[in-house]
Amino acid sequence: MTTSPAQTEILQMYVNDTAAMAKHIENAFAQQCKDADVRSHIEAHQLIEKMHSTLAAQRVEMERQAHALGGGVGAALKEAVTNLTGALAGLYGQVRKHPLSRILRDNYTALSLACVSYEMLHTTALGMDDKPLADIALRHLGELTPFIMAVTKIIPEVVLQELAKDDPTIDVSVAAKAVENTLDAWCP
Repeated sequence: MTTSPAQTEILQMYVNDTAAMAKHIENAFAQQCKDADVRSHIEAHQLIEKMHSTLAAQRVEMERQAHALGGGVGAALKEAVTNLTGALAGLYGQVRKHPLSRILRDNYTALSLACVSYEMLHTTALGMDDKPLADIALRHLGELTPFIMAVTKIIPEVVLQELAKDDPTIDVSVAAKAVENTLDAWCP
């Protein structure tokens, strides 16, 4: 692989952005693992812990890639984190009604951002003939997509449980049907 200085700069930008995104989401997941509402739902807590450890490992690998490209993640990472903070402001930390369902919703959104970021990095690396980096980005994408499906499968139960706290007439037995309908919408 021989990349021009302009291509290296572009790859550095994508890698730094991806490392910043992973760091930001990883930090949010770390905070969520300590949240009482998250900890009260065993399945959600275990899922968020797995998402946290996966993003942490991905961040470390992206930082290694940034250094391998001849740059660090210092100032570029700081700038990217600042930009991402606005996009992910709702990820955690606000007082809300029905917080676990909204935490899961925000995690779904953050994971979607991470997936498209890895898709863009994969595509860029392929286009610039950096197969090792393209392979890493594709592997990271593949590690995250099951989390989106896992969140999809537990959100209906959590939503209904939270609603039933305020209104006991809510039919919590429809959770499985909601999951089935959602999966059908994604994979008709």
